[in-house]
Amino acid sequence: MFQKISHSTGVTDEEEILFSTPFNYLFPEAARSAACLLPVSLNTIQGLKALGNAMADNGSIGDPAGQGDSQIDALFTYIGQFIDHDITARTDRDTTISDLSNESAITPANPDNVIKTLKNGRRPQLDLDSVFGEGPGLAGSTAQAKTQSQILYNNDLKLNLFKNGSRIDLPRQQINNPDPVQQAIIADGRNDENLNISQIQALFLSFYNHVYDVLSGTKEEKYIRARQLVRWSYQYAVVHDYLMAVCDRNIVLDVLANGPRFYSSTAGKGETFMPLEFSVAAFRFGHSMIRPFYKLNNTNSAVHLVNMAGGLQILGPNARADNFDDDGQFVSGLMINWSNFIGNSAQKARKLDTKIAHDLFTLPFRPSGDPILSSLTTSNLVRGYSLSIPTGQAVCDAMGIIPLSPSEITSTEDPAIAAVVTANNFDTRSPLWYYLLREAAVQQGGERLGEAGSRIVAETLIGLLKQDPNSYMNNLHDPAITDTHIEVTGGAYGKISNFRSLLKFGGAAGL
Repeated sequence: MFQKISHSTGVTDEEEILFSTPFNYLFPEAARSAACLLPVSLNTIQGLKALGNAMADNGSIGDPAGQGDSQIDALFTYIGQFIDHDITARTDRDTTISDLSNESAITPANPDNVIKTLKNGRRPQLDLDSVFGEGPGLAGSTAQAKTQSQILYNNDLKLNLFKNGSRIDLPRQQINNPDPVQQAIIADGRNDENLNISQIQALFLSFYNHVYDVLSGTKEEKYIRARQLVRWSYQYAVVHDYLMAVCDRNIVLDVLANGPRFYSSTAGKGETFMPLEFSVAAFRFGHSMIRPFYKLNNTNSAVHLVNMAGGLQILGPNARADNFDDDGQFVSGLMINWSNFIGNSAQKARKLDTKIAHDLFTLPFRPSGDPILSSLTTSNLVRGYSLSIPTGQAVCDAMGIIPLSPSEITSTEDPAIAAVVTANNFDTRSPLWYYLLREAAVQQGGERLGEAGSRIVAETLIGLLKQDPNSYMNNLHDPAITDTHIEVTGGAYGKISNFRSLLKFGGAAGL
């Protein structure tokens, strides 16, 4: 069924049954052991709030070039967000098991109740259901759209998309909320929450349409093959481009060669599941990569992060009319030149460390003034506590990895953060999200994830693909799949080996 998904409202059923897949723990024994969790007390919550508040990166426009930057192209920050939206939904807004609105009532949930109650509103197989929805319904006429997922497509089975010269935008419709808003018509509303993710979503729609156009056959045959090639191209780029950029390369290669050591559907779980240690902690490393400001194109100056979503009412319920042209689509001044995000002259992602862009402390789509939910850092930390996510040290012990020592955690840490960590004994029992960010800074200088973080992220994403019979990894006999690329059409242009080539094929400006 089709789902309405946004960060402000969570997952809303559009029909009778909500498609879902299970969450579970990579390390269930640790999740059920008090010694492997943060202490249960209001003091712990106060400490997590203090830690979250201390993690602000106050960088601003005009700072020395490169200050706080990694060598990772800024594109990968938002590719990570795109991947996250494609494989997970619900851990941020499900209050039936993780209610963060009443601070005094927050306690770690029983892991059995978490598994039973919390369901993932996404298929996690990296199959781009965030792009394709449930498909156009091939077993019958597609001329009359019966569901919202079917109106994603036109009668030729191409995805609806706005294109006018260099302007590529999501299809939009005006709704009254109560003022007129140009709402995107896409399978996952979260992919229109900021300019970067919105235009990446549009390029994926365009990529599919271009692949469809180079194929021959009936429209049904072209749809099926184009969707398959697009999924495989995306999956290949996730493994050989994204993971190689953000993880320890040797760990990625080990998982590819030998398979996951800790994540497996057969390790007592019985079915494909989304690991909570991944979705609630490890894969949130991307929050530290977000720059406080970005240069979008060659006609505007740098824009503060908050002004790329709700701050200047570009998107969301208060979107300003002058951000849209007479045709109801983004004005050209908001179109991204992607050479600013990948390539020799690209802006870089922030280092993977414990400093988070300060605009994320007052999120535009969260309750204003809420001491927990309005701040991304605090909500990440407290949600991990409430869902019984094991500490960083406990996860390392379960993996057979030597954890960071208390001295490694605090000695070169930002003094304000170190003071909070020490005062709350987070140097010996660290929230997993914080620990993995600190591990990246200590072990890799903030250039990529450290040992435990790389292992969780690489094993989860590669493990999901290895378990899916439809993934490129399990269809190596197909002539389109090679060791170095996915071939969507003849010629160098049609060899998709990374996200740059994928977005370029989709028509990304500047590439």
